[in-house]
Amino acid sequence: MKEDEYETMNTINTMIKRNRMILKYILTAVVVTLLLTITGCNVLPPPAGAIKPPQYSNDVNHSGEDAKAIARRFLIPGTQFAYPIHPKNEDAVKEIDIEGDGQREIIALYRGREINNNNNEVFGVFILKQGENQEWNIFWQYQYDASIIALDWGEVRDISGDGYPELLLGWSIGYRMGSNLDIFSLVDKPEPKLVSSIKYSEIMRIEDRKGNNNEIRPIFAIYLYDEDMFDSTDEGRRAELLKILRWGQSDSTEQGLIPAKDVYGVYYTDTIEEMQTSLAIYWNDFRRWYVLADAQIKCGKFNDALTSIENALNVVQSFIDRRTYDKNSIDDLLMYQRKFKILRTEAYIELGMYYEAIHELNKISDTYNGENEELVKVYLNLGRAYIGVNQYGNASLYLNKSSEMAELLYGKGSALYIINSYPAKTELQYIKPFISK
Repeated sequence: MKEDEYETMNTINTMIKRNRMILKYILTAVVVTLLLTITGCNVLPPPAGAIKPPQYSNDVNHSGEDAKAIARRFLIPGTQFAYPIHPKNEDAVKEIDIEGDGQREIIALYRGREINNNNNEVFGVFILKQGENQEWNIFWQYQYDASIIALDWGEVRDISGDGYPELLLGWSIGYRMGSNLDIFSLVDKPEPKLVSSIKYSEIMRIEDRKGNNNEIRPIFAIYLYDEDMFDSTDEGRRAELLKILRWGQSDSTEQGLIPAKDVYGVYYTDTIEEMQTSLAIYWNDFRRWYVLADAQIKCGKFNDALTSIENALNVVQSFIDRRTYDKNSIDDLLMYQRKFKILRTEAYIELGMYYEAIHELNKISDTYNGENEELVKVYLNLGRAYIGVNQYGNASLYLNKSSEMAELLYGKGSALYIINSYPAKTELQYIKPFISK
């Protein structure tokens, strides 16, 4: 009897387990059926032959398509995306809203050899926009046919403070040839416009800084190009080539990169400490004295600058007195002697020693014969010194001569002209009410 009961219990347990399995399969089938009904998707994997690469479409509703995939369709045969060296991790393709109207545009940088154009090496940029039919088209394209080695800088950012982005392209032409920074205004009508172009050796950084008026604007720390600097160890000349700039209004008709004097202290304070440490060892290096004095003036340490300039002039004079140098070396010493004296007049003006500055500058100006970039600063300082003694007629005369010399040297409207004429034009604007009286 016990054996019969045992067998009966086993039979019942087996039936219960079987029913549970059947119920589980039924529930699984119901769930799958519901999912298929609700989602309308096939959740089963397709056969291997049905797997294909994704197809891109111009349909605006395909929101999953990324900017790079769209831009790739417009690359010239034989070209590929060009990735800038700087800023770090910057992409070759960027999706932006240029006009702030909620419509996205795509900017793409490219390089390569045009298969359809004798395999010529090209660099370029194009902008894609969507038309009324929601299809992407090339709205604007700018292509360089020069011998370009690499894309040193490629960035989109608002440098003018108007809320609209500019395109910054730094094309490297070659080691000794330097690079060229082109700035495009993207909101110009009917299409983007090249608004500035300047040759440089190195862009140290482009970063946002707060100015005197508490506005936050990009600052350019950039070494301008000078072909003689590639084999030179002249630290004084290198210091002159370092420019701290921002985008601004030169006058009523010109915009461009202009000196950002209000942030000089941020960039030159470390230079002062570095040069003071260095000169403790290399006291007779007059070029380092020039770097130090220039940085001290830019940081508002005018009395310290006068001390440095006096030390430097003594060093230079000691070298001249030895008469052991060839003509080129003597010419170099005399040039630095003039440069130190010009720096000294800047300190004089800031300290209110206007007549001392005028006396020194008149003597310096007599030593030049013809065009010289130093005269831009000599005439500027004379104009500023005459403002200090309320001789606005003389001030206007020399400030205009400074601007005219910059025009002769660099060409009106060029980036270098705007940089070098800006200080004189600013002073001319300041004295205009006094001249009219």
